[in-house]
Amino acid sequence: MHSKWLGAVSVLAIVNFATPPFAQEAAAPAAAAAGDPVAAEPAAPDAVTLAAQAKAAEKQKKELKRLYGAGPYPDEIDSFVNARPEELRPYYRALYTGGERNSVLNFERLGLAAMETGHWANAEQAFDAALLRIEAVYAKDAQADAARSLWHKESNKDWKGEPYERAMAYYYRGLLYLRKGDYNNARASFKGAEFQDTISESEEFQGDFALMNFLTGWSSRCAGDSGTDDFEAAAKVQPELVPPQAGDNLILIAELGHGPFKERDGKQKEKVVFKPAEGFPEIGAVFTLTPTSGSPTNANVHIASSVYYQATTRGGRAMDGVMNGKANWKSTTEAIGSGTTQAGLQMMGGGYGNSAYAGAAVALAGLLFSGLSTAMKTDADIRQWDTLPDGVELSTIAFNGPFVASVAYSDVNGPMELPSTPLMQATSGKCSIVWGRSRSALAAPETPGDDPKVQASVSKKSDVQVKDKTFRNELDSSSGS
Repeated sequence: MHSKWLGAVSVLAIVNFATPPFAQEAAAPAAAAAGDPVAAEPAAPDAVTLAAQAKAAEKQKKELKRLYGAGPYPDEIDSFVNARPEELRPYYRALYTGGERNSVLNFERLGLAAMETGHWANAEQAFDAALLRIEAVYAKDAQADAARSLWHKESNKDWKGEPYERAMAYYYRGLLYLRKGDYNNARASFKGAEFQDTISESEEFQGDFALMNFLTGWSSRCAGDSGTDDFEAAAKVQPELVPPQAGDNLILIAELGHGPFKERDGKQKEKVVFKPAEGFPEIGAVFTLTPTSGSPTNANVHIASSVYYQATTRGGRAMDGVMNGKANWKSTTEAIGSGTTQAGLQMMGGGYGNSAYAGAAVALAGLLFSGLSTAMKTDADIRQWDTLPDGVELSTIAFNGPFVASVAYSDVNGPMELPSTPLMQATSGKCSIVWGRSRSALAAPETPGDDPKVQASVSKKSDVQVKDKTFRNELDSSSGS
């Protein structure tokens, strides 16, 4: 949240711009008069008073504009936020104030928090809004290809995330579809996740996100198809993901640990690198299913995918970071510039006439390369979806009748004590799902990794202000269910 917003308390204490000053003055005598039969009607403000009040209101308007620019103003924020579920209000506040630039990230973090707190409609709306924006740039069609080409050239772009982050947005939307028994849309979501894992801003790679292959197959199976091809694709990447048995109707999904963190690297901090989270030792989970009558059943789950692995590879090939949307294996621009300049100078010093002219041209090209290297935008964008897990484990079993599920997590030494997080449990049609996380998705609501200087600079642009106003108008018109 912008630090200047803290000044709103003192400003709003002077004048409540939701109620004009003269209305406040008139309200106090009227209240006193209710219990006093001899109280006189308040006198109408004279021209001098009205002029003073108008001047005070104009002064306040200028002060608010100085503090907030084009907005949003505190009363607008509160009106939007207070209509939302209490547990989610900090996330809605971050969404509203962050504008379009951070909307995808804020929608994703909001959606996952809503899943944990059981606000399913809010979760669905949040992920739908995030995916709508992702699809505009990263869909599998010519229109998105054209949009991606233009969008790639913009500086300080609206955040859409790395391939693994976009894939996880589709994953969570797919889980919500499984919860409702909408298996065709679940299948489409997991297929979308698989595609997002293969595409960056300027490169495409072979898919290797076994989790998404398996869930695509499971959705197909629950919809009445076999899902055989998808199960086979998952097993090629992760052999432990064996296809479900004939009678399996329940899928158990456990998310473990904490996903990767983004950091800046390189001589000019121009590269994004991914670091594994530390202090999250859980490596396994066991679900316990307790029926209304009978003995409990324990079910182990098996590793399906690692989010950290997906972040640090492209098509299975390890990389050391991302620079300008492109997987980075070796930085060459600066070396090319230096080497080309030296070669040109040697040509210039070794002869006359055409050789010297050619050497000058080569040296100039080298200087241009070096200039490009120096002029490359520094301070890589490290905005990040910080509430993702690392490992995702799953299994399928046959289980009929109502039951209550619980889950216990373990590290290398055995069972471990962790604060409980709510499970998502649902049965719809022929299939059931239980989903849980070892770590809470409720975190500080502020956009993680955002650069305040970049944010302040971008927010002053007139086109950004228009875009943000449109964004907030759309939010205001949406349901707060």
